[in-house]
Amino acid sequence: MRAAILLAAVPSLALAQRPVEGMVYDSLLKAPLRGADVWLRGTPRHTETDANGRFELDSIAPGRYMLLVSHPGLDSAGLFTLAVPVTISGHDSLPLRVATPSLATLWRRRCGEELEARSDSGLVFGVVEDAKTQAHLAGAGVLLEWIRLRQIDAKVVQTQPRELTVRTDSTGAFYACGVATDMKIGLRAYAQHDSSGLIDLQLGPRAIGRQDLTVALAPERQPALLKGQAVTTEETPVWGGRVTVREGAATVINDDGTFTIRGVAPGTQWITVQAIGRAPTGMAVDLRPGDSVWVPVTMAALPVMLAPVRVVGAPERMRTAFEERARNGNGLGYYRTEADVADMPSMRTVLSTVPSMQLVKGSGNTDFIALLPAPSAAGNGWCVPGLYIDGALGDWQQVQTMHPKDLVGVEVYPRPASVPLQYQQVATGCGVVLIWTKYVR
Repeated sequence: MRAAILLAAVPSLALAQRPVEGMVYDSLLKAPLRGADVWLRGTPRHTETDANGRFELDSIAPGRYMLLVSHPGLDSAGLFTLAVPVTISGHDSLPLRVATPSLATLWRRRCGEELEARSDSGLVFGVVEDAKTQAHLAGAGVLLEWIRLRQIDAKVVQTQPRELTVRTDSTGAFYACGVATDMKIGLRAYAQHDSSGLIDLQLGPRAIGRQDLTVALAPERQPALLKGQAVTTEETPVWGGRVTVREGAATVINDDGTFTIRGVAPGTQWITVQAIGRAPTGMAVDLRPGDSVWVPVTMAALPVMLAPVRVVGAPERMRTAFEERARNGNGLGYYRTEADVADMPSMRTVLSTVPSMQLVKGSGNTDFIALLPAPSAAGNGWCVPGLYIDGALGDWQQVQTMHPKDLVGVEVYPRPASVPLQYQQVATGCGVVLIWTKYVR
């Protein structure tokens, strides 16, 4: 008799279940959130928002639930999974509406003031930990630095360094309000007499980001071991590249894509991985004192638009062509050979010896950017030249990891018309800098 009663109750429970509709809105972007994962905790129901941020969950029984929303964009902003309590009734109700906090709301909560219109309105937050014990460090300092470039007149570009120092609270958390939203930011954590490495952070359009930092405190500062493997998006080993610890050593990537760097300072450090034909990769890595860390790296192909007349030769041919241009000295450019730069202390020194070149502080952690005189048609000011490293398009951040002892030579062509034909596609309105390293053979 009891079994009959239970079976009779099943159809009524099934009839009580109903679909639940709703919408997810990204208040930071001021737009519906597309491609977000939505699910109810404790149920198998799971779906994804459409282009309008809408979602539907089928067959939900009445009751109280926790609605969860996740999205890669929210993860990168440090918001991770949103959790919203909801009550599902047994009859039709209005669609659910889930929204992220707005930047103005976060400012009021974390900065204690209203968000005002300003060029630097970003918010960075995180925690500072002891690299060995992972305990949160109260009272630790976090220094954030960035720059602004200001055009004074047709010939002068002024750099305006900016910085902000904040302290962690009793829980080891920090909130930095009023940082750059469109420039790279450099972060470094300090605790007692020790610090982390210098880390890069670029805020996206949401103008908010999280960066946790670890500091190894004396006397627990035993060097760490960094190991890893670099592969392509096709999962084949990367070859002919190098890995650099920004404030430490560098190494060459082995034929099987693996790499090892010993004696790395513990704490959070910035690692750069670069290889010919691959987009450079930078990342923050946490290293515990005396421990080893394995870092897997996937490198995407570097998209290069080839000019119809460009001739791509083997690396040996490219190096030979450079040596021939430097030997001829035809007056079209300036050349610095391996012998010229061997005793120079830094890349800044190498480029400072080139006439007509001006070095200015770069974006965020980028130490410098080279400028060349712009053609008169462009206002007779300064312009950023195109950059090639070992025959592939590069960026100035890569130059910061180089050392003169790694160079075969440098070519600088101040006038676009004097640039070798195969490198002219990036010479729009400016000259070109070609850097050749010993990794091109």
